[in-house]
Amino acid sequence: MSLLQRFSNLRIRNKLLISYSAVFFLSLTVGNTIIYHFVRRNIESNIESELQNTTTAILNMVKTAADVSIKNHLRAVAEKNKDIVKYFYAQYVDGHLSEAEARARAGQVLLSQRIGKTGYIYCLDSEGNIVIHPRPALLGVDLSAYAFIRDQKKRKVGYLEYDWKNPGESSPRPKALYMTYFEPWDWIISVSSYRSEFNELVNVDDFRQSVLSLTFGQTGYSYVLDLSGNLIIHPKLAGINILNETDANDRHFIRDMIKMRSGKIIYAWKNPDEAYHREKLVIFNYIPEFQWIVASSSYLDEFYAPLKTVERIFFFTVTVTLMLVLPLTQWISSTITNPLRELMHKFSQGAEGDISVRMQRRAMDEIGRLAQYFNTFMQTLEAYGQSLKAEIADRKKAEEAIRKSEAKYRELVENANSIILRVDSRGRITFFNEFAQSFFGFSEAEIVGRTSVGTIMPPNDSDGGNMWQMMKQIARHPERHGYYETEAMRRNGERIWVAWTHRAVRDSQGRITEYLCIGHDITESRAAEQEMAKMRHYLQNIVDFMPSILIGVDLSGTITQWNREAYRLTGVAQAAALGKDLAHVLPRFEAHREMILRAISHRILQKTEKVSHPAREPSGYYADIMVYPIIVQHVEGAVIRVDDVTARVRMQEVMVQTEKMMSVGGLAAGMAHEINNPLGAMLQSTQNILRRVSDELTGNHEVAEQCGTHLAAIRSYLKQRRIFAFLEAIRESGERAHKIVDNMLSFSRRSESRKQRVALAALLDKTISLAAHDYDLKKKHDFRRIKIIKEFETEPIQVACVPMEIEQVVLNLLRNAAQAMNGGRHGEGAPRITLRLYRDNSTAVIEVEDNGPGMDPQTLKRIFEPFFTTKDIGIGTGLGLSVSYFIITNNHNGTIEVSSRLAEGTNFIVRLPMEAAALSSCPSNGAVAHLEESDQHGLMRPTIGDGAHHR
Repeated sequence: MSLLQRFSNLRIRNKLLISYSAVFFLSLTVGNTIIYHFVRRNIESNIESELQNTTTAILNMVKTAADVSIKNHLRAVAEKNKDIVKYFYAQYVDGHLSEAEARARAGQVLLSQRIGKTGYIYCLDSEGNIVIHPRPALLGVDLSAYAFIRDQKKRKVGYLEYDWKNPGESSPRPKALYMTYFEPWDWIISVSSYRSEFNELVNVDDFRQSVLSLTFGQTGYSYVLDLSGNLIIHPKLAGINILNETDANDRHFIRDMIKMRSGKIIYAWKNPDEAYHREKLVIFNYIPEFQWIVASSSYLDEFYAPLKTVERIFFFTVTVTLMLVLPLTQWISSTITNPLRELMHKFSQGAEGDISVRMQRRAMDEIGRLAQYFNTFMQTLEAYGQSLKAEIADRKKAEEAIRKSEAKYRELVENANSIILRVDSRGRITFFNEFAQSFFGFSEAEIVGRTSVGTIMPPNDSDGGNMWQMMKQIARHPERHGYYETEAMRRNGERIWVAWTHRAVRDSQGRITEYLCIGHDITESRAAEQEMAKMRHYLQNIVDFMPSILIGVDLSGTITQWNREAYRLTGVAQAAALGKDLAHVLPRFEAHREMILRAISHRILQKTEKVSHPAREPSGYYADIMVYPIIVQHVEGAVIRVDDVTARVRMQEVMVQTEKMMSVGGLAAGMAHEINNPLGAMLQSTQNILRRVSDELTGNHEVAEQCGTHLAAIRSYLKQRRIFAFLEAIRESGERAHKIVDNMLSFSRRSESRKQRVALAALLDKTISLAAHDYDLKKKHDFRRIKIIKEFETEPIQVACVPMEIEQVVLNLLRNAAQAMNGGRHGEGAPRITLRLYRDNSTAVIEVEDNGPGMDPQTLKRIFEPFFTTKDIGIGTGLGLSVSYFIITNNHNGTIEVSSRLAEGTNFIVRLPMEAAALSSCPSNGAVAHLEESDQHGLMRPTIGDGAHHR
């Protein structure tokens, strides 16, 4: 017999005793072993971590001290050299040196210095170009490709560290740099050198005490030595060379540390005041800039001391546990095995047929519960025998009730006012109630066993859809089609609509056995819905084809209606607009939100006229906005109607402008006649005064002699007192006033001129030639400084017109453009005027476009008004464009338009009809006859009015 079989045959008490003792002993052994090794590894990890952190802290401390020393040294040198550069710059400012000499001397001073052993000073500008450097080959070279140069260009002042390799060196070395900026010469003064050349700047005393204050355990400490074995910092041996020291195993551990530079070693060491060697753990690291090794050390026996205590606790715990487990296990096993023996005896009595036997419950533990369950089992077994007979009787009564319920159910289904049928998994009808029979015209015998498609459903619906495919889809996914509507068919072929409620019946394994379908006739409601859909479509077409924007909104401003005109004018589709906030879709409607809310709340039509169209941005587009309140079935909202009234507003403006022109023309004629009389007297008197002092009239000499003087003296006096100049000024002012009166008369009266067919290209070339010789010192415009660009259509364009009048209009527009660009006031590029000539259907189009300063909307609105000008007094009268307007519109049945924006220039567009007309005498504005003057070359040409956008 095997050991396992022997153990399984033992009594439960012995099994518990052996098992508990083995488990406790094994658990304590394993647990304490794990704890011991975990504590040991944790102590070792903490020792190494603490030593490593301390070494790193010392390393950072030394590096920080070195960085601060290097940075301060380089900064002091940089600031001092900046002062030197400032001194030479001051010599240049005071005039003692030229700038080139000052720069050269400053550069000599900078290059004469050495930083450390190989360091130097150099300068670069903000673009990265070297301006001062010890190597002449680098002068003027752009070194922006280097990262530290880009950093210098960006910062200009501050401290930098980077790696650099000089020519001939095998690897880069760390380099330090401090820079400052001298703005007048755009010099970034940079002082740089290798960090290893600044060892002498570091003061060991700055951090000696900090290193010696670090201790580990009882006697652990940190120290610093160089690569020669000299102890730079040590609590006891500072200044001593220990390169040849050996440990207890004759190992030259110092040489190993110097060779490794950084890492971890363990060696046996004895300090001078100690009696024996102890193992020591050292974590060390290397500082390449100073060629130092920083080390942190501690004795291992001081860190492993807690492990001795752990070992003693382990042995004590195992001993005490075994002493307690053995008697405790003996007692626990007896409390379990004794009740089990009693339970076994009771079960044997019950097995013999005595089901009235019971156990006494002595405790509330598991054994007590087991006794309770035994008693309950026996009571249940006893009661089950008594109730078995009663259950048989009840089952017979239930079967009778089921038969009655089925009869009632069938009666209910047969008399229901709905179509009820059952279909098996193959699609064959298995039940068809009486209502369905009368509704479809089939008897139960005729329909049961047949499929629904082809009997009560047509093979194809009215739209051509395959009913077989639809029913297969419904049967395949009954959960997705709990409700659906289909076309049905009576026995006589009449098409009707039925709404079906559909449910699948499954067996215990989840397979579909049949389908229960309940249908309702919806033919009339379906027809009503179709009629309503037609009406909605009809009304939507009415709304869409209205020439106005119609937008429906609710109380919150959400769009509920959006017609086709709204889409056409805004570019926003109906699907994108519905359900969105009106202010989000059309931001310019935000200004009318209060009007919309007022219409809804007061239920009164709200209207605003001639506002900028909210659906478009271009200026001058006008619309009337009306808001109608709508209340339908307690749902409040509004309909917004937007009508385009731009044409009406334009017509009103034209009518107002025409009336203004007519009234001003009559006023100008009256004023001209009233002013002519005093002007004639003034000019005549001035002429008479000049005749009374003229040398050519003998009567003047005789009267002067009668007065005791002579005419030469009088003329000398008048000349010295500038009387002749004053009289000439009076005459010029009178003539100017006379010209203004002539302009006013030309503006108001009509003259007879004959039209003739003219080639516009030749006429425009002649006008450009006249403009090219136009130069006016007083008005400060010169066509010779302006580039004239011609864009003429290749085919000849002829119109019936008065050539001088068209020439006057074009020359007027050219001079206005030139005056507007006076003093360099023009847009992008050099000043230019573009002259275009082309055909537009039956109209000849002339465009005069400049790149001048343009006009604001207020000036643009009044540009053709008589006497409106933006020029200084004495330069313009404000009649030039008004006369041009009447020449084109009244005399030639054409149009003249202008478009302009500030800083983008101005474009005048003249349109002349090209249809054949009799070349007969026709009304013509008399401006040509009355606005002629001689230029400095003796040419006769029409006087140009005021600048188109500088009137």
